[in-house]
Amino acid sequence: MYRLKNSFALVAGLITIGVIIGVVLTTSFNLDSKSIAGTTEGKIYTEAQNSDITPPATAANFNPNSMFVDIVEKVRPSIVSIYTTKTIKMRENPFFFFFRDFGNIPEDQLRQPEMKQQGLGSGIIISKDGYILTNNHVVEDVDELRVKLIDNSEYDAKVIGTDPSTDIALIKIDAKDLPVAVLGNSDNLKIGEWVVAIGNPLNLTSTVTAGIVSALHRSINILRGRNNVSSIENFIQTDAAINPGNSGGALVNLKGEVIGVNTAIATNTNYYMGYGFAVPIDIAKAVVDDIIKFGEVRRGYLGVYISEVTPVTAKGVKLDHPRGVFVTSVIEGSAAEKAGIKEGDVILSVNGKEVNRPNELQAKIGVLNPGDKVTLKIWRDGKELTIKATLKGRDNEEGGSEAKSKTKMHKGIPDLGMKLRNLTDQQKDNLEVDGGALVASVEQFSAASQARIAPGDVIIEVEGKKVKSVSDFYDKVKKFKPGDVIKLKLRTLQNREKFDRLVFIEIPKK
Repeated sequence: MYRLKNSFALVAGLITIGVIIGVVLTTSFNLDSKSIAGTTEGKIYTEAQNSDITPPATAANFNPNSMFVDIVEKVRPSIVSIYTTKTIKMRENPFFFFFRDFGNIPEDQLRQPEMKQQGLGSGIIISKDGYILTNNHVVEDVDELRVKLIDNSEYDAKVIGTDPSTDIALIKIDAKDLPVAVLGNSDNLKIGEWVVAIGNPLNLTSTVTAGIVSALHRSINILRGRNNVSSIENFIQTDAAINPGNSGGALVNLKGEVIGVNTAIATNTNYYMGYGFAVPIDIAKAVVDDIIKFGEVRRGYLGVYISEVTPVTAKGVKLDHPRGVFVTSVIEGSAAEKAGIKEGDVILSVNGKEVNRPNELQAKIGVLNPGDKVTLKIWRDGKELTIKATLKGRDNEEGGSEAKSKTKMHKGIPDLGMKLRNLTDQQKDNLEVDGGALVASVEQFSAASQARIAPGDVIIEVEGKKVKSVSDFYDKVKKFKPGDVIKLKLRTLQNREKFDRLVFIEIPKK
């Protein structure tokens, strides 16, 4: 689980970030008989159909003792423990070459051995046939993945899909007739609502904690820049006790619905200090839907740079008070430009839902797909306007070039450990190329990493043949077999100067 450390207090803003992978088993409340659950067509999970009714927590017959007991008994079976093993490759002994040349010590004694790192996480069973929702950082880059159910039965698990942008992952075990959790609607959540978490923090299995929703729409800057992906941070903040060991589990409302996936804590001691953060379940459901439908996450983009509306900004654009999200610039050729959004506009709402922070707007757009249409309320020149836009992919393509590259990899293309994007016209001009594949991110210890390929590099040739696009790159490498070595030419722009270099990359052996 992510930890936020602060030197004195959160309000001081002195926050540093660490990561602890841990288990969270959480609970569900199911006290409201009017809340109907059912499997929606095309979805693998059970979803609450009537999420706008809140149980009367102040009613005369309110009995917190029996309520929490009922919740725990109902939900515990749908929460699992996740055990991971990861191989860490140690650096070579710096004296290896000296001893190799001048001594007779065997090489295996001069090299530092690989180290096995074990981790814990939690997950939420969302389908009877074994689909489990958890955090991306719980299962990221692991070699072994096992799941333990509440009855202590264990299963090997496989990763179905991940989304580092939201820290959500979907895994699966081979099982049937499993108990499932009901997924609620985090969009209707209100500050002050009771929530409960059940888990095994510090490996204390099935620990139950309760608290309230203490804040909404929190951006805490723990995902930004990880794996060189854009982030969507719109966390639910809670004071329910969450400790190392709680990652990937559920935050549950009083109706027994999962409304968040516990992800982070804020602390200066590495343990609970009153601040916990969960990914809203509406974001998690959108990720799961995409993974199941497309085999990847296809995220819609509006194509604007945005900032908070400060009192000064509000005065400048003639708003009565600070509200909405200020558009600082519009990307050329983007969905926003084509819809008529202009620099200096203030976006007040998306599909009828108000947005007042940049991360709120990112979350509203980020759960939609390329091709989806959105209705935006805009403030411009002292008037409200309604604009409709059709979202595009990351690189102004239907589905996005990054999505296309992943789809090809599902069809047998080797995983080289890097994500690629097509170049924009501006990037082509800057690099003086008419095509290529931009390296967006590189996984640690991958074939690309070992070849010294880095984010920002552009692959312009494969074995001396020009690369036109991401799809062209994969078309060129798909003929190679595991163990083959490929020669790539890369172009990099550094300090306004471009230079080319050759690298050799080996197709990983399965």
